[in-house]
Amino acid sequence: MVDRNPPREHVVVEVVRLGVVLAATAAGYALAGPLHDLLAFEDESTTRLLSSLLGALVGYLVGGILGRQLVVTTEATTRRLTEIPAVQLVAGALGGGVGGLLGLVIAAPVLLLPAQRFTVPVLLLVVFALVYAGVLLGAGRAAELSRFVGVRGRIEVRNPARGAGTKVVDSSALIDGRIAEVARTGYLEGTLVVPRFVVAEVERIAHDDREHRAKLGQRGLSTLQVLQDEGLVVVEITDEEVAGVAAVDDKLAALSRQRGAALITADQGLARTAEASGIRVLNPHALADAVRSPVLPGDHIAVRVVRPGKEPHQAVGYLDDGTMVIVEQAHDRVGGEVAVDVTSIVQSRTGRLLFASLAEPQP
Repeated sequence: MVDRNPPREHVVVEVVRLGVVLAATAAGYALAGPLHDLLAFEDESTTRLLSSLLGALVGYLVGGILGRQLVVTTEATTRRLTEIPAVQLVAGALGGGVGGLLGLVIAAPVLLLPAQRFTVPVLLLVVFALVYAGVLLGAGRAAELSRFVGVRGRIEVRNPARGAGTKVVDSSALIDGRIAEVARTGYLEGTLVVPRFVVAEVERIAHDDREHRAKLGQRGLSTLQVLQDEGLVVVEITDEEVAGVAAVDDKLAALSRQRGAALITADQGLARTAEASGIRVLNPHALADAVRSPVLPGDHIAVRVVRPGKEPHQAVGYLDDGTMVIVEQAHDRVGGEVAVDVTSIVQSRTGRLLFASLAEPQP
């Protein structure tokens, strides 16, 4: 039975083959003159017929090979392009266009100079180099470009990021969750490197039997998904391991040193270890402290008391930003809001702790 719907690949191969056969037949016909003198046929038309047939045969074989190679190359290229985010393709095209225009601006006055047999090839090389550099630069800054034009989407990188602007993310920073909000404000730029072993650690926490731990892990996975899907920053999920290092904290510190990157962590122990080895540490707690409204000893504030304190007659409350306030002589005010005077402030690596006394006489 004849296939009335041949595959598209077969059609492409036959079209390419037809074009090559026609070109080869014409070439064979054109070479009939030299061949006639070489073969010494009496009738030149015989030579033309034989050379044309030979050209057609060669064209049929070569055309089939070229057609199949074209199909394979096109399919492979298409598969690779479909794996690249659309915004990265657009950014790369824009960067290449800008590079090409810059090359043409440079080339225009140089073309007026003599000895164009030398200047034209050099200028073509310069234009090509600028286009290539523009494509790489545009694709590498796709995330920033997408945020600039208001388009958001998952941006991934294929080449390992290094140096300034690169930040390795710890599981505690993902679980903390504030990294996504910081990225939304535009204060977090560059590439976030999330090692696969960090993702695995967060997934283990998300499947913990203890409900509290499971919720923390789920928040960490949700934070990572937000960072990727909203295109807030460029996210690199890396399978890179550190040879000879088993502990997760040591792997993070070693990876940060290898990449020349900063480390984002909310783990105070890891932060101290990393800082001691010369790694720049970005701590969400420190950032939160930096942007809090200043509260000074002697300030009069309102606080909701939620539970008794460790010491007798003490109660514990919290400000709206989460700052803990220990209020003296407020054990009987639990569950209500009281006015207090701040007496002292203790600053630690985990945040601020306020001590206060009631601002109104006790009944």
